[in-house]
Formats: sequence, structure tokens, C-alpha cells
Amino acid sequence: MLPKIRGDQIDVLEQNFKQNRNPNDFEISLISAEAGLSENEVKLWYQHRLAVWRQRQGLPANSGYVNE
Repeated sequence: MLPKIRGDQIDVLEQNFKQNRNPNDFEISLISAEAGLSENEVKLWYQHRLAVWRQRQGLPANSGYVNE
């Protein structure tokens, strides 16, 4: 289940997602600090957002996760 995320936090996450769809652990830490979310919340959001992006690209939604 995705965490409850505010609009301003989504803006931060989306901005970072546009720059890098697969951040490493260090980048996840930076994004979580910037958005005011836990690293786990950021990872969950990225997993969901990447699945949505992949489906829109006509790719399988589940082939690859952020920092498994």
C-alpha cells in the first residue's frame, strides 16, 4: 500500500523521477530528505511509479524494481 503523500511531496518525487527513474540508495536518501518522507516510503512510491511508467511504455509493469 502506498503511503499518504501530500501534493508538494509528489511534486518533489515527480521532479526527481523525471531526472532518474532508478535512483540508488544514496539518491533515495537525498530524495527522502527533500520530500520529508522515509526512505521506505520513497522506495515504495518509486516502485509504483516505475510500474505505471513501464505500462505506459508498453512494457511489463513488474520487470525491475528500485533497490530490491
